[in-house]
Amino acid sequence: MPAVDFLPRRLYNAFSRTGFASDPLKGLISLQRNPEYVSAWDDFTGTRSGTWPAGTPYAATVGTGTEVIGLTQAVGGTMTLTTGTGGSDTAGQGYGLNWSGDRGFYFITRMKMATRITNVKFETGMTDSVSDNGAVDVKATPTFTATDCAIAVFDTTEDSAVTFASNGGASDANADWDGTLASNTYIVVEMVGSGATDTTGDNVACYINGALVGAGNIGGDAPLTPWWYIEDLAQSAATVLTVDYWGCVGPRVAQWGGST
Repeated sequence: MPAVDFLPRRLYNAFSRTGFASDPLKGLISLQRNPEYVSAWDDFTGTRSGTWPAGTPYAATVGTGTEVIGLTQAVGGTMTLTTGTGGSDTAGQGYGLNWSGDRGFYFITRMKMATRITNVKFETGMTDSVSDNGAVDVKATPTFTATDCAIAVFDTTEDSAVTFASNGGASDANADWDGTLASNTYIVVEMVGSGATDTTGDNVACYINGALVGAGNIGGDAPLTPWWYIEDLAQSAATVLTVDYWGCVGPRVAQWGGST
C-alpha cells in the first residue's frame, strides 16, 4: 500500500509489545478527557488567533533565521515549519513535556518534506526539551543535543536514509529505515515507549509506515514532548516540513504499579 494511503490500522500490535491492554491505538488516542490517560490529538483544523503559537497550546517556536511556523488552511489541515533563506536556517516546534517512558507512551505523526529532500535535515519524535535547536546534533555517530530522546532523523550530510536514533539509556538506537524518502510524499512515524511492565521504562521503538525500524533506550523518567524540526543545509532557499496530524497518548500512572 502506498505510504500516502497508510493508516494506523494495526496499532494494537505496537501496544502489545509494551504490555498495554491491546485496545486499538486509534481508540486510545480518541480517549481525550479520559482520566486514566493523558492524550492529545491535532489535525490542524480551524483557525488560530495571533502569530503562532499564540492562541495554541504549543510551546514557543524554535529556530535560527526567520522561521515561520503555523497552521495552513489546507484540505485536511496542516502545520508547516518553514525555514528562512540564510543557508543554515532552522525551524522547530514542541508541544509540552507531558509524557514519559516510565508511564509509557504512543506517538504518531504524518509528515512530509514539502519542498525538497536535498541539503536538508529533519527530525520528529519525542524529546526532553521544547527549546533545543535540534535534538540530534550529528546523525552519523549519532550524537545528541537532547539528553533523552527518540527521534526519526534525516540528514543529507550523512546519507539518504531516515534513521531512528535514541539517547539516554544503556543501549541507544541507531537503525536505518529500509524505505525510501520521496519529495512531497507523506510518511507516518510512530514511537512506542514501554512502561507497562518495566520499572525503568527505558525501551522505545520506532515504526515508519507500519514497519519496525528499530528499538533502543531512553531515560524512562524524563518528561518528553512531541517534536518536529527542520534545517536548511547550505541552501539559500526556504525549506518546508508539513505535518498533517499527530497524536500522543499514555497512561496517567505507570502500569507496573508505580506513581511516576
